[in-house]
Amino acid sequence: MKYVMRQTREGRVELVDLSPRRAEENALVAAIASVRWKSALIWYMRTLAWVWIGKGLLEWAIILGAVPSLGDFSRMTLPPQSSIVVFACLDFLAAVGLWLAAAWGGAIWLLCAVVEAASPVLSPRAASIGFSGALLNVALVAGYFFLSWRAARERG
Repeated sequence: MKYVMRQTREGRVELVDLSPRRAEENALVAAIASVRWKSALIWYMRTLAWVWIGKGLLEWAIILGAVPSLGDFSRMTLPPQSSIVVFACLDFLAAVGLWLAAAWGGAIWLLCAVVEAASPVLSPRAASIGFSGALLNVALVAGYFFLSWRAARERG
């Protein structure tokens, strides 16, 4: 580091750092400092809303038999059928709440994500997703909690 003492026009003496700084390091710090966490949380929730709408449509496609490669809904046993029907309804409700950034939307989505993430472990016969889907749900919930925490700290 290289410092130089300078006198200002007002007569004060100040210490000036003349060491070269990396521009990309300063740009990254400035970009992180400029993030508005509440806005990031809202965009995260709205992105999740689109994903959950797609998930709900896929589950309704299974129920209606629109995608034969996913299996015949009428020949499934009762546990996976009930799981698919429950999530087909709740996923749309959660998506609307997430899009509106309402507290009830986040709560319903968290309920759906946690139950779906636990289903391969607690009841493998009723699970409509596998372990990779469960891990994805856990990662999405962790991202939601992180952004919620940062948004709450931003509000003070």
